[in-house]
Amino acid sequence: MRLRYPLAAALGVLVIGGGIALGRGLLAEPVATANASTVAASVTPSGTAASTPAAVVPGLAPFVGTWRVHGAELTVKPDGTATERIQLGPCRGISVPVRCTAEATLKVDLSPGAPHLIYTGFRYTGDDGATVVPDSLEGLPRVGDGYRVRLFAPGVLELIPLTEHLRQILGSPYRCNAAADEYAHQRLCNA
Repeated sequence: MRLRYPLAAALGVLVIGGGIALGRGLLAEPVATANASTVAASVTPSGTAASTPAAVVPGLAPFVGTWRVHGAELTVKPDGTATERIQLGPCRGISVPVRCTAEATLKVDLSPGAPHLIYTGFRYTGDDGATVVPDSLEGLPRVGDGYRVRLFAPGVLELIPLTEHLRQILGSPYRCNAAADEYAHQRLCNA
């Protein structure tokens, strides 16, 4: 017997077979499935939920943490993002006593081999937390500016500017964390 429409016949077999499989699946006994939130939060022997540390981007572990220099604090997170708070002092002129803090967001780029931090955004706030517009942004980092990052000494991070703009305005290139010795805190980071 020769089929007049072989493609239509094949399609019909697939549809009927799929319907039978679907029917069997619906009539079968239900299988217990785990809720994603149940799987994510394990329980410790004491019965409290265990906190699961965030996965660290490969190659980033030595740089994760909070690093300080006089007037600034850089926090590198395990997910490859970073934030920086920079105390700017008065930012609305001498006659208007408004002190500003720059809150920057950065991304970590590991593709060139050595970690790079690139500024992605800024927000300027006054002492009260309200957004402020500084009189001038001259002498401040800009979106797209960045640093190559390397460990200079135990507990000491060195920022090497990637742009001429940052080379002109960078103060101390060092940032210290809690593991830095007293000399590094006083002489390199002035913290």
